[in-house]
Amino acid sequence: MIYKNKTMNEKDIHDILDQVQTDHLFMENRVCRVCGVEKSLLADFYKCRKDHTLRSSYSYECKECAKTRVLENYYNDSVGTCDICGSIDTKLKDNICKSCNRALKEFGNNIDTLQKAVLYLERNK
Repeated sequence: MIYKNKTMNEKDIHDILDQVQTDHLFMENRVCRVCGVEKSLLADFYKCRKDHTLRSSYSYECKECAKTRVLENYYNDSVGTCDICGSIDTKLKDNICKSCNRALKEFGNNIDTLQKAVLYLERNK
């Protein structure tokens, strides 16, 4: 295919086919379950499934409400000093930092295993 003296590559053809497949959704609207406002399906809702040609592949929460929710959850965690390692001004969950939380999970949150790890470290300084 030639278009305006330019040969179309496979990506261009794929983009055109994608557009044709979603044309039926162009004028679709959806009411956001959070704010209750009717908005454009393609422009205002995130695609959450692979098949973008289906109406059900788009979230029921508009982009604006999704961003607000994510930011609220992000800043709900407290910032302070970790009870285990003493890291200062770090995000905390249950008063411990992400690194210490990960380490505890690696030990299965098992006190006996942690005590054995401490004994090992003390012996092998």
